[in-house]
Amino acid sequence: MKSKILKQTILYLLLFALSGVHYLQAQVKPGVFYAVTGNGIKDSSWLFGTYHLINDSYLDELPAVMNAFEKSKQVVVEVIIDSSELKSANTKALLQNKELSALLDTAFVDSLDNELKATTGQGIEQFQTLKPMTVMLTLSLIYLMKDNQAILKKYTGIPLDASFVNKSKLAGKEVTALETINQQMDLLFNTISDEEQAAMLKLFLRNREQGIELGNDLLKIYFENDIGKIYHIYQKSIEITGDMDFLIKKRNDNWLQTLPALFKKHSNFVAVGALHLAGPDGLVAQLKKNGFSVTAQNLQ
Repeated sequence: MKSKILKQTILYLLLFALSGVHYLQAQVKPGVFYAVTGNGIKDSSWLFGTYHLINDSYLDELPAVMNAFEKSKQVVVEVIIDSSELKSANTKALLQNKELSALLDTAFVDSLDNELKATTGQGIEQFQTLKPMTVMLTLSLIYLMKDNQAILKKYTGIPLDASFVNKSKLAGKEVTALETINQQMDLLFNTISDEEQAAMLKLFLRNREQGIELGNDLLKIYFENDIGKIYHIYQKSIEITGDMDFLIKKRNDNWLQTLPALFKKHSNFVAVGALHLAGPDGLVAQLKKNGFSVTAQNLQ
């Protein structure tokens, strides 16, 4: 059971948070798809914000996105799953020399035990080796998939991010990963202490209903192609689960050490979680500050 939950959590994170589209006929509003030009680059590059649980038959509805992908010489994704790294990556989601219940007060242990039984069919004893963040993300995934089966089952195939990697390899395109699995898992599970994660888990469970609603809203809003609304949901989620900027801003800052040089080399198609494009610390705003022209594009 623990192994299955851990694999689901890692898949959610690596393939994570954040991704009938409403198209605009006039000026394009800021959404999840952009052209990157200017600042000395010769060929246009593109940014596309994904939602990691949506499968790639959705791309059949996005001809403009696929046209940009086909034009690009190189594809950039968050991470490429390397099976040789999975074992070491998995251990980062596990507690070392302690149990989950030792991080929690008795009353909360009982509440969490009841919620885990109701949601997964297994009590806290089956989760004792998992870090609080792992438990929180596992519950988030289960809530989301339970409430959105229809829309998630509508699209078939494999997750968008993995699909771009596979399509690139078939087309002979170079693929660059912005981080390794171990780097991503370190950011997620080792940036804050186990005790801070436990406090976050308490806040998450205390605001369970609101969190579920926000998760459902984020999935629906992704299909509206409105980055402003996506960022608004993210800000509201911070209020009920705690600050997780280390998963968004810190990674964006790291990626911006790499992306400008890639853009100046040749045309790139960059596919990352949609939340990484949003807000003042998002890739769109930061690339503009660095002198690039970043222009919203229609998906169709």
